[in-house]
Amino acid sequence: MPFADITIVPVPSDRKAAYLAFSRRMADVYREHGATRIVDYWQKADSVSHEDFHADGVTYGEGDLRDFASAVGAAVSESVVVSVTEWPSREARDRGTKAATADPRVTATLDEAPVFDGSRLLASGFSITMDLRAD
Repeated sequence: MPFADITIVPVPSDRKAAYLAFSRRMADVYREHGATRIVDYWQKADSVSHEDFHADGVTYGEGDLRDFASAVGAAVSESVVVSVTEWPSREARDRGTKAATADPRVTATLDEAPVFDGSRLLASGFSITMDLRAD
């Protein structure tokens, strides 16, 4: 069964280019170690409202619903990035992640100035139970 690692992290908005360059380097490593697809989603703060996700007539008061920015404690100067790394299976993920995190290209990043605050990163693994795509 396909498996995905999903991370959510606030990134200083003015560091978008640096984040994307870093993420691309890491994606190349993870792909070499078996990831089948890696996607970054950069949140547009003004692109949606809570009403976009609920049926007409359903209303919530200010602050009733949490969004990603509040979940990760993003400041006004930060954007939220959701990254999805897809694997063919949980077993492939476990092997690939172990190899990728030991890869010298990844361990070398420990000596770099961080692009984001890793202590604020949310992460988990998920079994993919539905995958519908437009034809």
